[in-house]
Amino acid sequence: MRWYTKNALTLSGGFMLGAVSALAAGSSMHTVSGEFDVTQTMTIGTTQLQPGNYVIQGQESQAQLNILQNGKVIATVPCHWVRLDKKAPQTEVLSTNHQVTEVEFQGRKEAAKIG
Repeated sequence: MRWYTKNALTLSGGFMLGAVSALAAGSSMHTVSGEFDVTQTMTIGTTQLQPGNYVIQGQESQAQLNILQNGKVIATVPCHWVRLDKKAPQTEVLSTNHQVTEVEFQGRKEAAKIG
């Protein structure tokens, strides 16, 4: 299941996710970030996210992503980076059964697989 960040989509099970912005910094560390809204409880890693606004951040050189709410890190989840065939046209959060499985960041050829 894909959740597109430019337009909020209603997903099966009544979950909705919409990102407000996605950023990719041009440093050698390739810091990536995307903002998203959760309207129904979901899980990323072992952390349960309640409805609200979150930011997901990571660096392609590290095997983790940080989840922030109100500017504070509320969770750090393990990930591994995989190469995409082409640059992601927009930031997308992919999930199965309300469990985040992957995050693709706009303009990047790498995606973060959770776990």
